[in-house]
Amino acid sequence: MNYNIVNFDDEISKYLESLDLKEITKRSYEKILTTFARYLKVRFILLPSKKDILDYKDYLAKSVRSASIQKTIVVLRGFFTYLDSEGMYKNIMIGIKGAKIEPTFKREAFSLTDLKRIVDLAKSKSDSLIGLRNYAIILLMVTTGLRTIEIERASISDLSSIKGRRLLYVQGKGSDDKDNYVKLSSEVFSVITDYLIKRNDELEPLFITHGTNHLNKRIQTRTIRGLVKEYLRQIGIDDKRYTAHSLRHSVATNLIKYGNVTLEEAKQVLRHKDIKTTQIYNHAVIRSENEGELIMSKLILESDGDIDE
Repeated sequence: MNYNIVNFDDEISKYLESLDLKEITKRSYEKILTTFARYLKVRFILLPSKKDILDYKDYLAKSVRSASIQKTIVVLRGFFTYLDSEGMYKNIMIGIKGAKIEPTFKREAFSLTDLKRIVDLAKSKSDSLIGLRNYAIILLMVTTGLRTIEIERASISDLSSIKGRRLLYVQGKGSDDKDNYVKLSSEVFSVITDYLIKRNDELEPLFITHGTNHLNKRIQTRTIRGLVKEYLRQIGIDDKRYTAHSLRHSVATNLIKYGNVTLEEAKQVLRHKDIKTTQIYNHAVIRSENEGELIMSKLILESDGDIDE
């Protein structure tokens, strides 16, 4: 079978139309495939080979996590299998191995003291519109464990109330619908309300940009991650292990450690699909309280040597 130069942009669209998947998954696939197609264009690669795929893996390894590389390989396998079945292009993914997935639970959790320091800093800067927005975002993250993508997707219409409880419906990771919610304390809801009143517009996003270059746009995850990182630096925490996602870890860890909640209750707050994910935090708490090494050190270094065999 002869293979000609393929218009990958067109074939990506056809491939996505052929998939029986959720729209949010299709959009994720589209982003991966268009990024790959752009990589080929920039390097004038008209007939990609297996070597080009290996080079692309190396290229990705410089900037993304192993889990992202693995997902890219899976998506490319499906795409080139499709092209091969349609007689459009050979399947150059045969024999290409995925990436070794590194543990993702590497982000450290903050102590309650550090969480309060972050909140206090954000509050001290809440006189301006941007500062008030950031304060509301920080409060949401440290009290509800919202992911940055969930904050980006949040809209004013997602605010609701049931039996006197203020709620924010969220579109979670891998979900097309906003069929889950987090509960907002009166204090958190009040700060969000103050921000919306001060904003004084009819825009739908719950949080928007206020800069001169990107005015009144839905806030993006990179902006949220950036503002959290900046606040962390200002309280003296400048470590790659501490990120915006660490705030989510901190909610889980501190709920389990100090909140007197069950694993099931923590699972519901974090909206985990599998309680095994929540158990990771429980294990982390237990490990942090396990002083086995220090006990062993004391046994060895402080004993008088008369321990019975």
